[in-house]
Amino acid sequence: MSRKTDEFPEVIVYPAIWKTLSNVLGSLMFVGAGYVFAINPDTNARLIGIAAIIVFAITGVYATWRLIVPTPVIVVNRDGMFDNASMFAVGWIEWSEIERIEPKRTYLVRLICIVPHNRETIFARVPPLRRLAIRIKAAFANAPVNIPGAFLGRQLDQVEALIDRYFTEFGN
Repeated sequence: MSRKTDEFPEVIVYPAIWKTLSNVLGSLMFVGAGYVFAINPDTNARLIGIAAIIVFAITGVYATWRLIVPTPVIVVNRDGMFDNASMFAVGWIEWSEIERIEPKRTYLVRLICIVPHNRETIFARVPPLRRLAIRIKAAFANAPVNIPGAFLGRQLDQVEALIDRYFTEFGN
């Protein structure tokens, strides 16, 4: 094995069980709160309640799935990285496709934003419904690839440093 291979092995980050479980429980709590709003006679409250039930039921099902099937959330190697960190994950990205990597904060959420040279190349790889969701999310975070710390089995800063290290070595 070459020295370069030793310094840059494939790194696999799995979801943290406690973070995933807290996502499940948080989603259940918000579904319950949504139910309280949904049974309210006020039309606006009902609409908010129904929206909350739908959104948080989806996130709860996703988090439950992550608990049952603990697939890697991030895989980093010499060729690129595999993003599976959220419902809006884009999958495989080669280092040569990435323009820059930067930390961002949107509202209360910290993200690792990955800006590709060509957004359309990334969008073309994902199914149409997810593509629409990624486009909407990209408008808020200014990047189509956003890695939240919600499921990471490591600190977000550590994952960002890892991705930066590989990108610096193997990217353009």
